[in-house]
Amino acid sequence: MKTLKLISNEQTAHPSDEKEWVIQIEKVSKHFSIYLSDRARLFEFFGNRQHHDKHWALRNLNLEIYKGESFGIIGSNGAGKSTLLKLIAGITRPTEGEIRLRSNVSTLLDLGLGFHQNFTGRENIRMNCALLGMNESEIDNAIPEIIAFAELRDFIDYPVRTYSAGMSLRLGFSIAAHVPSDILLIDEVLTVGDQYFQRRCVKKIQQFLEEGRTIILVSHDLHSVRSLCDRALWLEGGNVQEIGPAREVVDRYINKERDRSKHPKQYKPAVGTLRPPPSYAPETFLGPEIEPELREALLKQCRLENPAQHLQKIPTEAYDVVDGDQAIIQGSGEIRILDVHILDGEAHQRNQFHTGEDLIVAVTFRTTVRVERPIFGIALFRSDNLYIHGPNTRFDQTLDDDFDGVYTFFIRWNQLPLLSGDYKLSIAVFDKNHIKPHVWHNQLYDFSVHAPMEDHGIAVLKHNWGLITHLEHPQKAPIEEPPLSKNTPDPST
Repeated sequence: MKTLKLISNEQTAHPSDEKEWVIQIEKVSKHFSIYLSDRARLFEFFGNRQHHDKHWALRNLNLEIYKGESFGIIGSNGAGKSTLLKLIAGITRPTEGEIRLRSNVSTLLDLGLGFHQNFTGRENIRMNCALLGMNESEIDNAIPEIIAFAELRDFIDYPVRTYSAGMSLRLGFSIAAHVPSDILLIDEVLTVGDQYFQRRCVKKIQQFLEEGRTIILVSHDLHSVRSLCDRALWLEGGNVQEIGPAREVVDRYINKERDRSKHPKQYKPAVGTLRPPPSYAPETFLGPEIEPELREALLKQCRLENPAQHLQKIPTEAYDVVDGDQAIIQGSGEIRILDVHILDGEAHQRNQFHTGEDLIVAVTFRTTVRVERPIFGIALFRSDNLYIHGPNTRFDQTLDDDFDGVYTFFIRWNQLPLLSGDYKLSIAVFDKNHIKPHVWHNQLYDFSVHAPMEDHGIAVLKHNWGLITHLEHPQKAPIEEPPLSKNTPDPST
C-alpha cells in the first residue's frame, strides 16, 4: 500500500522505510492580504501601519508525498486545495515554512492560460514546451503526439484566437500531459471537452500511474478521486480534516456535506454603505458620450443634491429561514422550483387517483446560474412516512446535461400500483456528485389513491395464479451410482 506522511499537532503517521519522498512540506502556511480599497493599499505602502486583513488559505501544513503515489485533495470551495497545488508548483511562495522537491513538476492547472492568441496552435505548442523546459529535439518529437491527442490536426495552423474554449482547453491539456516529468499536478481539468475526450484524459492519467509517476489530483469530481487515487487529503478552511484511503475519506466527506445541507442557512446581520451622488465627480458619473444639453441639465440636478442627507450605514436584522413552511424547503439556491403539477395520463391536473391509473409529476424549475449535470429525484412516501420509492436520473442514466434557463422535467408512473391511502412526494435536484441539494422540497406535495379491490399492504403487483394437477403422487427414485466406464480404473484394484 502506498503511504502518505502527515505530521501535525494532533497526529503523526510514519511511512514505510522503503518509501522515498518526492515532495516534503514542512510547517507551511499561506495568507493573502485583503485590502478594502486601493487607498488602503497605498497608505500601507508609504506608511508603517497595517491597512489590510489577513486571509489564511493554509495553516501549519506538514506533509510528505512519496514516489509513485496517487494522491487526491478534496474539500469545499475556499478550503485551500488549489493554493496547495500552486505552492508545490512554485507559482506562489509560502508565507511560512518550506517546500522541498526531489523531481521535476508538470502542472495541469490553468489550461490555455499562457497561449498567445495571435500565434497558431503549432507555434503555441513550441513556445509552451520550451517554457516548460523541453529542448528542440524533444519538442519536435512531441508535437505530432500533442496534435493527435488534442484532435486538432485540421486547425493546428490557425491562430488560437479562432479556437473555441473547448479546443483551447484540449490543446492545453495535451501540451501539459506530454511534458516529461515525475510529478503531475492536476487541478479540476477532468471535465475538459466532451465525454469522449474526458475518457481519454482519464486513460492518460492512468498511464502516468502505470509508469510510476507521482500524481496529485484536486477535483470536485469525487468519483475520479475514488477511482484514481490511493489516498486522499480532506482540507477545510486551510486545515487538515482527515487523511487516509481515498474511498473512506471521500465517503466521510460526502456524509459530512449531506449533514450540513440538511440544516437551512441563517442570514446574518449585514452592514452596508450608501455613497452620495457623485456631484463631486460628474465626469465619471455621466460619461463622455452624452449630449451637451442633457449633460448640463443632469449636472445641475446633481449639484442640487445634498450629500449630507444620505445615511452612511444600513444595518439589517438576522432572519432564520426555518420559519413556517420554509423548514421543508432547502437547498443552495442554484435551482428554484417554480411550479409542480400532479397529472393523470391525459395531462389533467388531479390529486385523487385510482389504482392502475397513470400518474405524471411535472416540475418546472429555473436556474440562477449555469448548473452542470444536476441529478433530478423524486421520493414517494405514505402518509405515515413509510418510504416507498425514490427514482433519480443518475440511477436511470437520463437527463445527463447542463442547464441554464427555465425547464420542466417530468416522471410518469404507468398503471400506478399503489393501494388505497394518502401519499406524499419529495422533489429534489442535487449537484452532479449527489452531495448538495440545489433545491429540496421535502414531502411538500400530496395525493390520494382509491383501490377498487379489497386488499392489504402498499401496492398491488401484477401476478397470475395457476394450478397443476398430478395424476399420481410422484415417488422419489433411489439414487444409484453411475456404472464405471471402460476407461475408469477400478478403485479396488
